[in-house]
Formats: sequence, C-alpha cells, structure tokens
Amino acid sequence: MGRRWRAVLGWMVVAGVVAGLLGASGPGAAQARLRPLVIVMPTTPPNLIHIPPWVAMDAGIFARYGLQARILTVESGVAAMRTLVGSHGEVHIAAPGVPPFVALVAHGGDVKAVATYAMRHPVAMVVQPGIRSCQDLRGKKLGTPGGMGAYVEVMIRAVLQSCGLTPRDVQYINITTAARVSAMVTGQIDGTAAHLDQVYELIRQKPGLRVLANLADLLPKGWYAAYVVTGDLVRSDPTLVRDAVMALVEANRYIYQHRQQTIDIAVKYTKEDRDALARAYDDYVRRGMWPVNEGLHRDLVEEGLDTEVRVGNIPAGEKPTYEQVVDISFLRAAMTKLGRWTGDPRWY
Repeated sequence: MGRRWRAVLGWMVVAGVVAGLLGASGPGAAQARLRPLVIVMPTTPPNLIHIPPWVAMDAGIFARYGLQARILTVESGVAAMRTLVGSHGEVHIAAPGVPPFVALVAHGGDVKAVATYAMRHPVAMVVQPGIRSCQDLRGKKLGTPGGMGAYVEVMIRAVLQSCGLTPRDVQYINITTAARVSAMVTGQIDGTAAHLDQVYELIRQKPGLRVLANLADLLPKGWYAAYVVTGDLVRSDPTLVRDAVMALVEANRYIYQHRQQTIDIAVKYTKEDRDALARAYDDYVRRGMWPVNEGLHRDLVEEGLDTEVRVGNIPAGEKPTYEQVVDISFLRAAMTKLGRWTGDPRWY
C-alpha cells in the first residue's frame, strides 16, 4: 500500500473506527457453515439504486452461496473506500461511486472492480423553482454530500461544465445524504444531484422543484459505481469473491423479476416513501439500470474513465487502463454458471 494512494483517501480510518462499524452492523455471530461477507455501501441510508446487496440478503441469495452478509453504510464513496482499505481485511467489498475508486487506482491503489450494480448514472440535478438553466447556477448553494471528489460533487461538476461554469462559480454546502431532501425543501441549498427516488420525494414535498439535468442523458456512457475489492482479498480468498459476485449478479436479476418484493425491501432499508420508490423503480427498470450480465464492459468503463478526466477528477496522464481498474474474471465465471440474459436491449 503506497503512500500516494493513502494520501488520496486522507487515510483517516483506524482499526477502532472499523471495529465500531462492524459491531454496529447487527447482533449475533455468523451462522454455522456460512462464511462472513462484509460489504460497505456509500450512503446512509441507501437509495434505491444501492439495494441489490440488501435484496441478496433478504431474498436468501447470499445464504444459497454459503455467505452470511453484513452491510455497513457510510456517508460517501470516499468513506467507503477508506473503510475498505483501513479494515485490514475485515471488510471485503466496498461499493463506491467511480470517482474516489478511480482516483485511488490512479495513485497506485491495489484495488479492483469485480462487479457493478449500475453503470449508467441514476441521478438528476434537482434545483429550486427560480433556476431555469445551467447558467442560473452561478453563485448558488449546491449540496455536496461527501465533499470534493465524492460522487455527487463530481456529477455537479459535470453539470456545471456543460455550460462553462466551474466549482469556483458556485458555493458548495457539505450536507449528509439523508439531509438532501430537507435541505432542498427548506431552501438551505439551491440544488444538488440526487438519486431518482429522492428526486421524486423532493418534488412530492415541494412541487415547484424541478429537474435541471438527468445525468444519464448528460453522460450517456458514464460509469456510475462498482463493487471493489482489494488485491489482497483476490489473492487470499478468490472463492469468497467469486461467490459474492455470483450472488450480486443474481440479486440484480431478482430485481427485474420481483417488483413488489424489491420495493418492499427498498422501503424497509431506505425509509423512503413507497410511491416515490415505486416510480423510481419503474424508471430504473425501463432504463435497464441494474446490469444482468457482465456490466463492466470495456467500452463503458473506458468511457467512464474518459469522463473522470473531462470533469477534472484525475489528470489525463494518470488515467488508468481497463485492466488496472477491472478484474473481469469473476463476472465471466458468473456468466458461465448462470448463463447470459439475451433478447432485450436493456441486458448488458
């Protein structure tokens, strides 16, 4: 573990913090004959797009692969990466947005994406009623959970860049993920990038709010998120990684096959309004947001890496290659066992 990539993360995780997270994630020891699997997710609470690990847990998919899952939640992808690399092997998978993960790899981090729960961007820029165009964001207060370099901030930067603005032209307000709705409703902030379930909840509570840009349209070939593991885990326990990836692919497929059960699980863990979740679910399913096959295709990943350069998250000279960021072998093994879904343009 080199000094440069530790510096990218701020290297703020210590053993006691990770132990506290693990201790708070749920009572009881792992069931007999089930191997422990600890996943750290990048929002507290999760949004609908993040729901596959909870689906795999509640629907018994992890258990079928002999895994006893514990899911931790933190405030950003940056914090998720810090938790993974600072856990000394106690956390197995992190599921950050791409910006902090790619920045870590670019600076020598020994981590790889082994699967994904979404490639396309599931967020939109939602703004106060008086903001009619991107240029109207000049001088406005924009909510950025996780701060500079976190996924939301990078997406806001992409919106600003579309009309020639930069972060210097706005005011960043660092808020928690859960506070995005209240901050917009009360006018504490003028805009933020939010997942569609939060967008629909925002508009329900304050009908004058409007969507300024959908990031799936603004960055149609962007790369949203990944399940990330350390090189140490790949080398020491590839069977655990393989079985976790199999279960997570099955969870994505389960979502398309079980609308009501998925929404029930989402209500349980996101604590969001059922109608907003149902609307977002239908939108995500229509767009094929959750990949059912490999997902991490070279062209999509490379376009995502180019996007990270364009928005200034990493310098062009430090852009990693596909092979440096992705270990596709576990997804290929999953396709061999599970078979590929075909016959629908959403399946990738």
